Amino acid sequence: VIVFYHHPSAQGIPVMWPGNKIPAPWANTTEPNKLIQFLETTLKERNKQGSFHVTQAILTPTVNTVAKGLVWGLRDYLVERNLPVIMSWVQTQRPGKDGVNIITSDFVELTDFANIVIKLNNVLLSESECKPR
Repeated sequence: VIVFYHHPSAQGIPVMWPGNKIPAPWANTTEPNKLIQFLETTLKERNKQGSFHVTQAILTPTVNTVAKGLVWGLRDYLVERNLPVIMSWVQTQRPGKDGVNIITSDFVELTDFANIVIKLNNVLLSESECKPR
């Protein structure tokens, strides 16, 4: 268990990491192409920082989107039609130090999200088994 705490009272407590060591940039968009562009950009920034990084593969509804979602269902209107694009991007990622290390997404039960992430973890295991010790 790793504990990140976003409050000054945690400073100096050796069992807690400061919140700035786990950035979780938020795309704040309803468009999957803008989301993916944002994720690509923030992953490159993460590589320079060398820290934990939460890749939020999540679309954010606007007031207009929520209103339309009341009529058509927010899950159907925003998520279901865009989730395949987002999950395709997740599948192509490289895990580890130079790639993704924590991924979050909404409505993961609609996709094979858990298995996709497990496959990414297996890439790391395969690589570590191939390296000489």
